[in-house]
Amino acid sequence: MAVIDVVNLSKAFGPKVVLSNVNLQVEEGESLVVLGGSGTGKTVLLRNIMGLLTPDSGYVAVEGKIIAQLSRDELFTVRQSIGMCFQMAALFDSMTVFENVAFGLRRHHKMTEAEIRARVEECLTMVGMKETEKLKPAELSGGMKRRVGFARAIALKPKILLFDEPTTGLDPVMTDVIGRIILDLKHELGITSITITHDLKSAFEIADRIALLFRGECLACEAPEVFKVNPNPVIQQFLRGDADGPFLLDPPPPKRIPKEAHA
Repeated sequence: MAVIDVVNLSKAFGPKVVLSNVNLQVEEGESLVVLGGSGTGKTVLLRNIMGLLTPDSGYVAVEGKIIAQLSRDELFTVRQSIGMCFQMAALFDSMTVFENVAFGLRRHHKMTEAEIRARVEECLTMVGMKETEKLKPAELSGGMKRRVGFARAIALKPKILLFDEPTTGLDPVMTDVIGRIILDLKHELGITSITITHDLKSAFEIADRIALLFRGECLACEAPEVFKVNPNPVIQQFLRGDADGPFLLDPPPPKRIPKEAHA
């Protein structure tokens, strides 16, 4: 059974169809990278997995539980097994690094201060940020903020990590650092992950499989070496970063997605 199972997922906002019958499965310990142009539904996919949006049709299941069918308490329990790494880290500006990483531990676990300190130090060490506990986010670079965000996401020992554009705006060296940390988390913790990114170099380094969303549909979901030679012209244009090709052609009229009961 897949840890994350996306089945015929469709989502529209008014007349704009964002996702159309998307099917993706992520196995335990697997690293799935989702590629696609701006506005192709990548973040909407993550929001459906988290239960922040409700599908118009189809469903998302996490560890066999259909997200849209869960009660508020059941959804809260599922979310505790998911760590979310936001695009710009989303740290609390008024808190120190230590307080940011400790936030979830204090909110969701009955731990002593000594246990919290030990866990925070462990997480910061894993992402190479051990000496920053007393700093505020304003004193950190963009890459450092992302790493603190990773530490906060893994503090609750999630089974699943979702990364939303973890390398956007970073220089090539820091992009490589972030990619290596994602790989380290996979190997050391056995975490199942979905990473949304535009960075092809990083994608091919961290992925067990790569998916491409185009106009709301999943064109392929394949091992990196297979994806790289996929003859689909949209995939090849995306890989080349070429302005000429079907990627930028005017899309057909949007499909109307019927509302239906969730599976």
